[in-house]
Amino acid sequence: MNHITLKQMRYETYRCFERGGDALFNLADALLCESQAQSLPQLSLSAFFERKWPSVYQALEDGRIRVKQLRRVLVSTLLAQRPGDLPVWIAVDATNIERRDAQTSKDRGYIHLPNLPFVEKPLSVGWQFSKVVLLPEAASSWVPPLDIQRIPTKQTPVEVAIGQLRALKPLFENLEVIVVADRGYGTPEFLQACYELGYKCLIRLKSDRKLYRQGGLRVHPRGPIPKDGPLFQGKRKETHGEPELRVSLQEASGRKVEVRRYSHLHFQEARELTVSIIEVEREAAKGSKRDPKQSWFVTLDDAIPLEEIPSRYALRFSEEHGIRFWKQDLLWTAVHVRTPEQVSTLELAGRSCDGPVVPGTRFGTSHLSTVGTQGPSCHSRTGPSDDASHTQAAWYTCPSVPTSRSFSWTV
Repeated sequence: MNHITLKQMRYETYRCFERGGDALFNLADALLCESQAQSLPQLSLSAFFERKWPSVYQALEDGRIRVKQLRRVLVSTLLAQRPGDLPVWIAVDATNIERRDAQTSKDRGYIHLPNLPFVEKPLSVGWQFSKVVLLPEAASSWVPPLDIQRIPTKQTPVEVAIGQLRALKPLFENLEVIVVADRGYGTPEFLQACYELGYKCLIRLKSDRKLYRQGGLRVHPRGPIPKDGPLFQGKRKETHGEPELRVSLQEASGRKVEVRRYSHLHFQEARELTVSIIEVEREAAKGSKRDPKQSWFVTLDDAIPLEEIPSRYALRFSEEHGIRFWKQDLLWTAVHVRTPEQVSTLELAGRSCDGPVVPGTRFGTSHLSTVGTQGPSCHSRTGPSDDASHTQAAWYTCPSVPTSRSFSWTV
């Protein structure tokens, strides 16, 4: 991304901040620049945060952001960096923030904890968030977010994800978009929504999920003709039959991978929706719960070549690195605020600095700033300056925790 595009994106992002924009933008600048900060008071010591530390909490409590406008700015900027003839691969998933001791925080729900069995109790209390990210073309340690929303206790992750995909659809225009998701989204409701919105899918499926072939046969001389045909269930090999197509691959280690497709199947809850089931059998797998020999996927059509399915789905795990970055480096779990709305405000402000990949960010230990400069270069409230040096505006170096605030800013 060139400096002019970066400046334009910053200017458009600032315009999305409806109330408390200066403090919110300073907070985004500090999040991006200060890799050593581990709390909001430490972020307030940044050279890019012009105010005192109470303004951080005031920005999260009183700040207002135009969510639709910010989503449009970030998505359009990210898609502009990609070749127009390639399909857009996006991933959908949910993550949580534990708030076990925050008894006064509203709308907390039960959440599942990771890293079992190292935790004593598999359930806790906190908030859930649904995220849609842009997957890279190669395995990466970072993914840009397209949309992140909190999951209220009255809704399910699938319902929120459908709303997010519906909101993103106009922004993709005529691009081919493929949705990649884990087993929790392999439901008739989610697949039907993707079909109606024009998305293609590659979604993992539980091995005990029941599907049926087309056309039922009359078993008894009386009664109606069955609406469903023979059963298909992943864990029951006798129900598989012959696959429509199979492909043999080889991993980098030389071990064999078998990919099979079973077409013309449907869920009992959505008989009008025809899907295909993909079976991936890995010879090198350990056969455990975390590394099964067989993995099952569901697609809406045959647009994805069988030989690309294992490698394409593996790119979804780049999303896990993105979650770790948001929770640790953008301080999702370190910030103790009272309401889920304040967490959402922090997330939206942080998303403005977690868009296109630029050097000198919190990904490493560098303190090179790409979001603000002192003196005559460029400031978030004034927009790009005609006489500013592009190199200085994008690469200005500042101390992480200044001891004095006596310098002046160009306003």
